[in-house]
Amino acid sequence: MTVISAVNSYLSWGDQPSKSTPAAGSARQPRGDLEVRESYNVKISEAYQEFKTKFQEFHDREQCFGEDLAREAYAVRSKIKEAHQEQTSYLGRALIWMRNMVTYGGGNVSYETLSRSKNPEEIAYSAFKTGGGDLGLQNNGFGEKLDVWKAIKDVSTLYPEDITDAMVAAYKVQEPGKVDAGAILAARGGVSPASRNPFEEFLVPRENTVKTYA
Repeated sequence: MTVISAVNSYLSWGDQPSKSTPAAGSARQPRGDLEVRESYNVKISEAYQEFKTKFQEFHDREQCFGEDLAREAYAVRSKIKEAHQEQTSYLGRALIWMRNMVTYGGGNVSYETLSRSKNPEEIAYSAFKTGGGDLGLQNNGFGEKLDVWKAIKDVSTLYPEDITDAMVAAYKVQEPGKVDAGAILAARGGVSPASRNPFEEFLVPRENTVKTYA
């Protein structure tokens, strides 16, 4: 059985039924994997809000992130990930471990491994996206904004926090490998509420942290 088929047969990371009914007043039962995942998405997105001010300081000086900031972002994400892994079921952890082995060559990807293919700025931003779509897991939506940023960064001064839902929607309808940056930029400011990820409320730019470019 493959990792994907195993997930499809595993209650979609839903709450696990308890073997017995707890007595009244007893401690709360451990959270199911679905609830743990929701908490993980929220905590990662909240951490991004705290780092946006630090990111903005570099942007205001028109500088790229240094390795210190990238390592700090990586460490924050790792701490949140480890805390939630401890709350995940054994089967859930096994599936994530197998997925990471296939994707990264290790159970948990290290900073050094990431630095082989990403610069500090990319590492810092990617620390605040959640994936797992190949395991049927819901993500926090930030990865799609990073995809748009990467697609238009050569012709735009926008940063990932400036990417809107409408820009993501415009990017998604384009033919793979043929990016129309003009169409994506033209969509900025539009709203696509129907496709919004429920965790993206934590990723929406706040007025006092957004820098608008001509």
